[in-house]
Formats: sequence, structure tokens, C-alpha cells
Amino acid sequence: MKSQPNVEYWEVAAMYWNDVVTVTPYWAWSTFYCKKIPDEQLDILVMGVANGAFLLLLKEFRRKVWACGIDFSFGMLKHAQKVEKKIVRCGGNVLPFKNESFDVVLSDYFLTVIPEEILKETVKEMERVLKSDGLLIAKELRHRGHFAVWALASLLLGTLLVISVVVSPVLSVFVFFLFVLAFLVYDPAHHKMGRSSAVSKFGLHLSKFVLKKRTFPTLKEIGELYFLSNKYLHIFTDREMDQLFSGSSFKIHDDTTFISWSFSLTGIKKKRVVKMAEQEVSD
Repeated sequence: MKSQPNVEYWEVAAMYWNDVVTVTPYWAWSTFYCKKIPDEQLDILVMGVANGAFLLLLKEFRRKVWACGIDFSFGMLKHAQKVEKKIVRCGGNVLPFKNESFDVVLSDYFLTVIPEEILKETVKEMERVLKSDGLLIAKELRHRGHFAVWALASLLLGTLLVISVVVSPVLSVFVFFLFVLAFLVYDPAHHKMGRSSAVSKFGLHLSKFVLKKRTFPTLKEIGELYFLSNKYLHIFTDREMDQLFSGSSFKIHDDTTFISWSFSLTGIKKKRVVKMAEQEVSD
């Protein structure tokens, strides 16, 4: 089994998943996935089960579906198996399933969090295990939406900073801090999270921890919470997303609006067209 560079992160994340993680699978389900997955007898593979939220949603709202999932983290598998036992420990680039085993493959930010060097292999594996005319349904982070939010926030806080300098020099110090935090939270040149991203996430994680636990974390817990704040995310440009699926048999439909934070993708696996020359050789 090939190694996965992000294993340590997800093992630590599993320890704090119920306390500090800010994911919204129910919103993603109600606004996107439920519209794409019919209530029929389907075999579905969930890529990266995390705490099993999507397996639970499928059980609740798509009762005719047979679903299983994969994850590489023992900690996450422990969470998810409270919901569903049909889970396999493996990486997305080495799926232990036969060809054309599934009608649907669901990827909720899975491609966003796996290492860049196995992205192509993972897409090939998802393609391999899907039946002809099977669906790849995915949400993945998008550069254009992050850039739009970053630019708007920087502009608004920059304008507010100029006003506050005139109105209240004391207030301007606080506004300046917010402006720097917002300006450095995203790196548009390299389409990745910026220098202040970890600090911002750490503040959010720390606040959630204190509210949930009703106690302040130990030094060890503070270190682990900050470690969680340095999450790897691949934020795709439109061109990168096109290149990722180039050469595959997927016909990709993008439901994404212009400034959307993420791609909402539906890929249909089409049968590859065999060239006449290749047919003649085989004959």
C-alpha cells in the first residue's frame, strides 16, 4: 500500500473532530448531492468517509442505496464505523475494488485534501471502479471563488481602515490588524491559503474547543490545535480542474457559478471509443 503524506494530520484531526471541525455535510447534501443521487438501487462509494456523515445521510435519505466508503486514517475509520461497518482502509489512488463496481462515486473535497502527486492516479481509480454511465459527484475548492472573497474582504477592510484613521486613530489600530489578517489569509498568486490562514483557523479552533469543553486546553492540546490549523488544501484553478480530468472518459458538467467558493461537478463515465485501426489489429 502506497504511503499517504497527510496521515498524521488526519489522525490528530480525528481526536478533535467532534470539538473543533467546521464542516457542513448536511448543507452540501441538501443543496447539491441529494439533487444528483436518485432514490434507486445504486452502489455508491464515498471517498474519504471522515466521521461517516455522508454514509449516515445516504442511510437516512436514500434507503435503496448500498454504500461503502474508504479512508486512510484509523482515527477517522473509528468514527465512521459507528455509522457504517462497510469501510475499507486505503488511499484514493489504490482502490481495492473490481472494475466497474459502483454506480456513483462521491467526493466531498476529497481531491482537495489529498497530495497533489496522487491526484491523477486517484481520478484514474475512480474512473476504473465506476460502471459505464456511472456518476462522479464532487465538490472541490475553487481558486476563482477564493480570489473573489479575498479581494472583496481586502477592499472593504482597506476602505474601513482609511475611514477609521480619520474618525478614530485608536480604532484604526484594530481595523489595521483585521485588514492584515484578511489580506494575508489567501495567496492569490499561488492559489493557496496565505500566511495568516493558520492563525485565523487556530483562533476559531481554540474558541470552539473552549465553548465545547468549557475549559481551556493544555499546552499539548494547544500545540495539536495549531497543528490542525495548518491543513493542506489544493485550491484548483479552472484550468487545473480541466487538466485533472483530461485523458479520462469522464464527461464533466460544472454547476458552479462565477464566484462560487467551490466547484460542484458531475462527471459521467462514457465508454471509450475504440479506434478502427485498433479494432482491425485485434481482429
